[in-house]
Amino acid sequence: MKKPKIGEPCNGCGICCMNQTCQNGSYVLRLVKNIGDYHKGRCPALVDNKNGTFSCGIILNPKRYIKRNYPEHILKKYFKILIGSENGCDELLENDTKQEEENLYNIILNLKNNPEWLELVKKAVRIIHGI
Repeated sequence: MKKPKIGEPCNGCGICCMNQTCQNGSYVLRLVKNIGDYHKGRCPALVDNKNGTFSCGIILNPKRYIKRNYPEHILKKYFKILIGSENGCDELLENDTKQEEENLYNIILNLKNNPEWLELVKKAVRIIHGI
């Protein structure tokens, strides 16, 4: 399955999670000591849907991975925010164009300049990581 262009909705290709475990997943899975660090290599929580697509196991079953006393739907919602799953594809590959790189930069810039999004992220960090 081909990876979507930067900013396009996720199609479940799994390429991002096959390359490395995201920062939040790395921390939740206790693969790193510091939040913000990445674990190199395929994410252990990556789920093969057996139809050519992949899903995040942490989102599918958050109570299995996130040891916080919140309802499952809350953990799902805020983990999605932390990994940016609602913001479209953000996985740059070596063969992506300069335009793709610029699109990613603009997405990040727009999010950083959005006070509502920043408050959501702060809340998500408190709920998911307890900090």
